[in-house]
Amino acid sequence: MRQSFPMDSALGVVFALGGAAILQQALAMQTLPGMNVGPGLFPSIVGAGMAIMGVALTIQGWIVRDTPEDEAQPLVTWFALGIVAALVVVTLVMPYLGFLVAGTLFAVVVVLLSGGKWLSAVIFSPIAAASIYFTFTALMRVPLPRGILG
Repeated sequence: MRQSFPMDSALGVVFALGGAAILQQALAMQTLPGMNVGPGLFPSIVGAGMAIMGVALTIQGWIVRDTPEDEAQPLVTWFALGIVAALVVVTLVMPYLGFLVAGTLFAVVVVLLSGGKWLSAVIFSPIAAASIYFTFTALMRVPLPRGILG
């Protein structure tokens, strides 16, 4: 019987290479004068995380082969399409609405797509958006779009 290349391993290789490319580009970014952290800090963390997790997924795909391809979950689902659509919309409206408004709306959509209730979304989303906004603007001194809040 011929063994096929596991899908998890293929995705792991893609993520590891993508993470390595992001890390390489982030490390090449120059630090801005007067900044506590450089612009490459966050992309470096993301790239390194992607590369490490991609290698782990590649190895796991070779070790764990319990799920036949017929029983595997589909790669494209309504949830995944909803998240991608929400990311596209938030990217387009953020310059106009600002991070706080667009981020809150995005978080509401993610909570609802994940099966959460409206009350949870309304409570969690502004707290999450404000926490992220504070972290980037006050702690890391990274400007985020203000939009309609001026």
